[in-house]
Amino acid sequence: MNSYRSLVEQARSLEKERGISLDFTDKNIADSWVRCFEHGLRPNSDPIDSVLSQKELGQIKEQYQDIRNFIVPELELLYSQIAGSNFMVAFANNDGVVLDTIYDNQFLNSQASKVVIPGSVWLEKYRGTNGLGLSLQTKSPNIVAGGEHFFTSHGGLSCFASPVFDHNQNIIGVVDASTDTSSRQDHTLALVKLSAKSVEQKIFLETFKHTNIYSFHPRSEYLHTNSIALLAINDDGQIEGVNSNTRIMLSGLYKEDSKDFYNIFTTPFENVAHEMNADKIVQVKDWLGSSVFMKLFQKQITSTSSSNLKVNTLTYQSCSDCGGSTLKEQKCLLIQKTYDQLDGKITAVSKALNISRTTVYKHIQKK
Repeated sequence: MNSYRSLVEQARSLEKERGISLDFTDKNIADSWVRCFEHGLRPNSDPIDSVLSQKELGQIKEQYQDIRNFIVPELELLYSQIAGSNFMVAFANNDGVVLDTIYDNQFLNSQASKVVIPGSVWLEKYRGTNGLGLSLQTKSPNIVAGGEHFFTSHGGLSCFASPVFDHNQNIIGVVDASTDTSSRQDHTLALVKLSAKSVEQKIFLETFKHTNIYSFHPRSEYLHTNSIALLAINDDGQIEGVNSNTRIMLSGLYKEDSKDFYNIFTTPFENVAHEMNADKIVQVKDWLGSSVFMKLFQKQITSTSSSNLKVNTLTYQSCSDCGGSTLKEQKCLLIQKTYDQLDGKITAVSKALNISRTTVYKHIQKK
């Protein structure tokens, strides 16, 4: 067995051979190369083409059907945001098995489309360094561009991947976008991350649909965006679940063994619950002195009131100039949703959708 030092030397040799410096890109890539050598892979050989049978794939898809109900529409939205630019989008489960794919025509005719298929397994030990496998390994979003892939045969690809987590911080799967160009496009990774966050939110809302769910953010104008933190709180003020944004915003305050609302915020839950349940936004302060704005986001479903479900999910309506034209309406709605996903950042929307800032303003102001 090769020593770790020997494996690092092999990775450095490959780095020199390809004329890139991993010190200036991403340490995750360098670590991945070392793991690939440890698995006995060789960069100039062929990847291990691990693909499940149709029966095995069907069984896994069935197991993931509830999750895929949220994933597939999000993949379609992501595809619409980057379509026509030689891309594909995909979702793989936490074992690296690709379950769903959408290709544009140009990518469909490429060699890459023959290997990134439903049922293919994209773990590092089979496919070397790749975006999907790396995100599973590091539990973080990643770009793997061109020669950063371990296998030489993947050198013409760029992959953008982001993991999807459940409320317990377990990885459910990975959202991936790939193109057969070797460029690094940071705005593409931003869209992929937003898709993963959107899926996480939908799964969270479904998981805790029998509990009132409250959203909060330090800025009240952001309470309608995907950057909100979510708390599932029962009538006794006990926190039954939180999303990943909550863990970030309440870092140092939220603990798994201390779930009383009053242990985090200086106001007892019963003092603000009535106002929030009446659709009012309240301002509360945590025990570290920071203030946040909080509101009811989704009302609990009960056996007697399921038909009265109140969900503050985002809805969109095309602007006055786009009514009556299906194509125009679709474009308008896409701009509006991307605008909300990117927290109202006009320049980011313009870059993500490859349209002018003026066009973004036009559809936002007239909605």
